[in-house]
Amino acid sequence: MKVLLVDDHALFRAGLRLLLSTIAPDMQVLEAGTVEQVEALAAAHTDLQLCLLDLKLKEQHGLLALNRIKLLAPSVAVVVVSAADDQASIRASLDAGAMSYVPKSMPPEMLTLAMRQVLAGRIYLPEDMLLSEAAASPDTTAPALSPRQADVLAGLSRGLPTKIIARELGLSEHTVKEYIAALFQALGVHNRTEAVIKAARLGLGPSADHY
Repeated sequence: MKVLLVDDHALFRAGLRLLLSTIAPDMQVLEAGTVEQVEALAAAHTDLQLCLLDLKLKEQHGLLALNRIKLLAPSVAVVVVSAADDQASIRASLDAGAMSYVPKSMPPEMLTLAMRQVLAGRIYLPEDMLLSEAAASPDTTAPALSPRQADVLAGLSRGLPTKIIARELGLSEHTVKEYIAALFQALGVHNRTEAVIKAARLGLGPSADHY
């Protein structure tokens, strides 16, 4: 797996790189501290699979970097790793195409577990958000998804546009849109962000072979 770390603090990047090396020693890790460096690396490494992104870069907001990454490497899975842990920031990141959101304030052992989860291709969201969503929608039964619905959910979780999901699955965009509508109905949601949150709460989501 090829991973890009984006954070303007070299010390935090070094710590995260060390953590990742204990989980997956064979991983290739790239580093960037600015949006310009992100653009250069994303353009040079089109096989980039995962990006761990801080939301607060020195001169530009991390959501700009997220948008640039998704434009240059649309198949990459982006995991926001940020000091901000409010629900507005989490939702904004998911809306922009992030797959997961990991607060920097987590204890080391919890951060390790979160990293293991995202490296395995599974959605990770803060427990407080999941509890809040559970209180608003208390159903706990995961719907039985068809294999194609599960594939489409994996694509939505990675922040992929319909066109790329269709290309990866060898389907027409119209067919993918039909699967998305059926998936939203099965999950009882209205958009991709709600689907990703609901999938995380119910333990659904992509597996490692979707990277």
